[in-house]
Amino acid sequence: MTIMTRRRIRYAVTGFFLVTLVLGLAGWVGAHTWLPAHVQVKTGRTEVPQGMCLRCHANRTAPPVAAQRPHTRFVSPEGLAVSPDGARLFVAASGVDRLIEVDLSTGKTSRSIDLPGGPHGVAVSADGRRLAVSSRHGDRVRILDMATLELQEELEVAEPLGLALSADGDRLFVAEGFGNALVFAETSSSTVGRLVAGMQPYALDLSQDEQLLAVANRLVRPARPGVLAASEVTLIDARNNRILERRELPSAHLSEGIAVSADGSLVLASALRFRNLLPLTQVARGAVMTSSIVFIETRSGGHTVQFPLDEVNAFFADPSGVALTPDEGVAFVAHMGARKVTAIDVHALRDLVADRDERELDLLADDLGISERYVLARIPTREAPRGLALSPSGDRLYVAERLADSIAVIDTMLLEVVDRIDLGGPNQRTPERRGEQVFHDASGTFQGQFSCRSCHPDGHSDGLIWDFEIDGVGQNLVDTRSLRGIRDTAPFKWNGKNPDLATQCGPRFAKVLTRSDPFPPDKLRDLVAFIESIPVPPRRSSHGSTEALEAGRKIFFRTHTNNGRMIPTEQRCDTCHRPPLFTDRLSSDVGTDGRFDTPHLFDIGSTAPYLHDGRALTLEEIWTVFSPDDTHGVAEDLSKVQLNDLVIYLRSL
Repeated sequence: MTIMTRRRIRYAVTGFFLVTLVLGLAGWVGAHTWLPAHVQVKTGRTEVPQGMCLRCHANRTAPPVAAQRPHTRFVSPEGLAVSPDGARLFVAASGVDRLIEVDLSTGKTSRSIDLPGGPHGVAVSADGRRLAVSSRHGDRVRILDMATLELQEELEVAEPLGLALSADGDRLFVAEGFGNALVFAETSSSTVGRLVAGMQPYALDLSQDEQLLAVANRLVRPARPGVLAASEVTLIDARNNRILERRELPSAHLSEGIAVSADGSLVLASALRFRNLLPLTQVARGAVMTSSIVFIETRSGGHTVQFPLDEVNAFFADPSGVALTPDEGVAFVAHMGARKVTAIDVHALRDLVADRDERELDLLADDLGISERYVLARIPTREAPRGLALSPSGDRLYVAERLADSIAVIDTMLLEVVDRIDLGGPNQRTPERRGEQVFHDASGTFQGQFSCRSCHPDGHSDGLIWDFEIDGVGQNLVDTRSLRGIRDTAPFKWNGKNPDLATQCGPRFAKVLTRSDPFPPDKLRDLVAFIESIPVPPRRSSHGSTEALEAGRKIFFRTHTNNGRMIPTEQRCDTCHRPPLFTDRLSSDVGTDGRFDTPHLFDIGSTAPYLHDGRALTLEEIWTVFSPDDTHGVAEDLSKVQLNDLVIYLRSL
């Protein structure tokens, strides 16, 4: 090597180190001068959290919407109905946007039609003329001719769920989930009316004499921290379309199935009984969630009793669909989390009610030993049994095995599965589908008490406030957050301590909540894949005019107050809740006793109560009650009309 060559190498190395030193010095100066100034301008913050650049500049996209379908589409049967002659079974296949007709003599699909929007509920008229199907995400109820499956009429309803048809098919009743209402319509005319139901009415049943309509409402009325929450079963005079009574169900919710006796004297509903005022240490004692069958005598002064469906050392999580045999002797309840159907002796329930006073009946709700008096059988099924339908004679029970793409056929005398109808879903299960099965499976929790969906029905929120005792009993009250659309919104938990979903759902989750072994790595990966795929519902703005919606949007993105004063960056709505995720993924102090992770705003209209501990019962209360001195954004200058417009806009997200 020549002297000239060695000099060139030395100069090159020296130059490299000088350039590196200059760039490093510039980076250090930038990090300590330019970056804080940049962050201050964009976010109003003086601190620079770790990974700040990626929080703002990473490629973040809006979460999937329910109307967007994955490449691999599973059948996912939901609602079921049997034709009056017992020859055909109608299946609402939400995963493939189809109504499937099954010939029960062969167990094979005979016909199917496309029904966009996620078919959910099915009802048939007793005269065999009409068939009604609700499309939950399409906001449509379609009336079909049962013989030809041709469309006769279409009704627009915000998130239609359960359905009921009169015997002649001329009157239709719909549970409107988004509007918390019961919609009734004359199918032969344009007459439509609404009654205020409970929170998210879900399932309906009409008595044979068509005088009583019973509505199972899935969520509780919002309650402040430390207050016992309750849901309701709404009893309606179906002839005159008026509310007869609201039967309160204290410490119970997620009622997804309901059955009414022929004369309307008895109503049975499923429910999950919760005890959220207890610290979660009580999971190890089986005292946090239990399954119930609600027994309601509809006469004036009649009893309302929550009978346990669990046993002392065995739990059957997530009760869902309910069916009552024509002779009213046996009731069936599907347990989504336990892969079981429970058969119940209704006569035994009547005897227990007749022998006890009100105080004794209230105590039965927590007596897990009493279930042996009326439980006839536990019938195994495949994954996530949900919808139930009985044959007209009552000898066959059809069970929608939602995550197995099949229908189990149960002999109601033998109380066992005697056949199974394959609906033809894909043979290969994707990670998201496997994760959905993990999400709905209660076997990963202590004694199978609950599943992920017990607190997050349909990936949403149960609307309850729970006591996580990590910081001491009563010191860590937190509102259940929705999982819809959270794919790119890390970190997680209200304190923002979990950097990703694997951490959120891993060993920490097992130690604090399930009190069982953590999910194995393969199941954890699948679970994360499913949670990341949970969509947000379609945007709905039925609670205000187009003008109010636009006015609310302008208020959300405003930079100046009504009197022209510039709003500081850190006190603007869109600073912390900026699109497309409507969160800055940082923690903030909004005057609620600490710094908490900024939640996204998707579907916020249905996630009451609000703030980290649920202290605000409505969106309005966030600013009118719990934002003194504009600690939660500048809003004190807003008029009542402007605040209403802002809320209308938020409810549309």
